[in-house]
Order: sequence, then structure tokens, then C-alpha cells
Amino acid sequence: MNKTMKYKLKLDYTADELKELKELSKAYDSPMYAISKLLIARTHSVENLQAKYFAIGHEDEFDLMADINNVVMGTAVFPNKLYIVHDKATDHYIYYNELLDNLRWSQLRIPDKKTKKEWLEINPAYEPMLEEVED
Repeated sequence: MNKTMKYKLKLDYTADELKELKELSKAYDSPMYAISKLLIARTHSVENLQAKYFAIGHEDEFDLMADINNVVMGTAVFPNKLYIVHDKATDHYIYYNELLDNLRWSQLRIPDKKTKKEWLEINPAYEPMLEEVED
């Protein structure tokens, strides 16, 4: 069985940059063409990635090229969005209680972060209370 390797993105990306990376994977079947798009001045649809490329140091250029290669070739693993559960009516959040090894509600604790899928597997009723957070 030939199993394709998957690779985590090497650099951190904003939500807009991730969206542009995904668009590159739809528009190009060659990583070299996708990378060359970043080098063309005022190319539409990749402005955020262009800004990232021009702002990064030389030591990060290879990581950017590797990420673009993996995205275009379909071997990239995109980061999961993380969420907290916030009950706005009571202003309480769900946090993990290590002593009791379970989830609890509190205003004073650091909220637990999970993917949307993980929260909904625990309780589908959490969906309206989910708030996206930075990892």
C-alpha cells in the first residue's frame, strides 16, 4: 500500500494567508508556477502571501517554498481552528479541571481549547456557544 506522507505547515499563517494558500492549490498543479506567482508584482488573489514573502528573512524562504509545494501537491496538513465554549448569558467558560479530570464551567479559569468537532462530540448543544480563538 502506497501511503502519501502529510506535512504540517512549517510557518505560521494568518487566516487570510491560509485562504490564499488553499486558492493556490486549486489554481495550480505545479508548485513552481504557484511560487512564481508570488514574485510577480501586484498579483491579485495572493497579496497577503506576497507581503509575507517580502517580509520574511532569507532563512524562512525555504520553509515558505516547502509549504507552497506541499499545499499544491496536496500533502499539506492545515492547522485546525480552535474554539472555546462561552456561555454569554452567565459569562462562564468551560475549562479543564486537572484535579477532577473533567470539564467545568467558570469565569475565573483559562478556557479549554478544542476543535469544533471535538466540542460537538462532547455535546452538540455547545455549537451556539463556540468562539474561535488563536492557537
